[in-house]
Amino acid sequence: MKINSLYRDYIQKSRLFLYPLLEIKRGVSVTPIQTYLSWKDKYCCTDSKLICQYHLRDDDEFRLFEKVKLTGNPLFHAFHLLEDGTGAYVFDFAKQSDEFWKVVTGKYSTLDVKNKRKVLAFFKSHSAHYAYIESYLEPKKYFPMYSEILNVKVKTLKEVGELCSIPDLEKESLETGAKIMNIADNPLNLQQ
Repeated sequence: MKINSLYRDYIQKSRLFLYPLLEIKRGVSVTPIQTYLSWKDKYCCTDSKLICQYHLRDDDEFRLFEKVKLTGNPLFHAFHLLEDGTGAYVFDFAKQSDEFWKVVTGKYSTLDVKNKRKVLAFFKSHSAHYAYIESYLEPKKYFPMYSEILNVKVKTLKEVGELCSIPDLEKESLETGAKIMNIADNPLNLQQ
């Protein structure tokens, strides 16, 4: 697929490059409101935590999804009920901290081949995004195309090396506070 223009609005890099590593299929009815690389006063980027904010639902479909894909995920670390009534599910990427840091520093093309495959598989069914994601992970194949779109020399793009902007760490940080409550008051019976 040919890329004719570039995204103008900011796209969460945590959602593009880390969320797919949780191996949650695209197209399920339960999707995060947003994903983050850090959480103000709780986790910083060096903690290697992916924070996924979800609307909490009280139906069988959500409970099953939560049990299998969220709290049952091998990377699951913690749950926090947020002040706005949504939930923050925290996933620990400490064992893949180098990969996490590649995303934080915008070095997407250097991700491990296995992780690149997971990201591409996640977006495969959405062809409009697939070419962009592939260009971010394999920029060498796309330098000529981006050179034409941006009206810059291929040599300049090769010097930069990446075709996707680095994360905006302010936008990649959850600012909402967690609710303080007794575990008995927690309808999901999850840790806070």
